[in-house]
Amino acid sequence: YGLSVGVKQVICQIAYTLIDGDRILTSASSNELPRYGLKVGLKNYAASYCTGLLCARRLLQKVGLDDVYEGNDEIDGNVVKTQVGKSTYYVDEVDEDKRPFRALLDVGCKTTTTGCRIFGALKGAA
Repeated sequence: YGLSVGVKQVICQIAYTLIDGDRILTSASSNELPRYGLKVGLKNYAASYCTGLLCARRLLQKVGLDDVYEGNDEIDGNVVKTQVGKSTYYVDEVDEDKRPFRALLDVGCKTTTTGCRIFGALKGAA
C-alpha cells in the first residue's frame, strides 16, 4: 500500500512486488474526488480518508469481492473482529474461501505524527 501526499493532491496505490519489478493493482487520486461530490480541500485529512476508501473499493471491485465486503451502512462505533487461525481481521466473517486482504503501509520518509494524513488514508482503506 503506497501513499503520496503532494502539494496539490493525495495519491494511494496498492502494489505487489515481483522479481522483475513492482505491479500496481489499483490506484486512486484526490483529483478524482470532485466526481463524487468533494470539490474543495483535496489534500486535507478528509480527502486522504476518501482517497484511501476509493482505492480500497476499486481493489475489491477488481478482484470481485465488492459484493461480499459492502462496508458499513450504520455507524454505531462497534468494532467487528474475525479470528482466522492466529490472525485477527477487522471485518465481518463472510466466507471460508474468501479472506480479506492484508496490506502493509509504506510511509517512506514521511514523519508519522498524530493526525497525519497518511493515517487518514489508511483508515479509509481499512
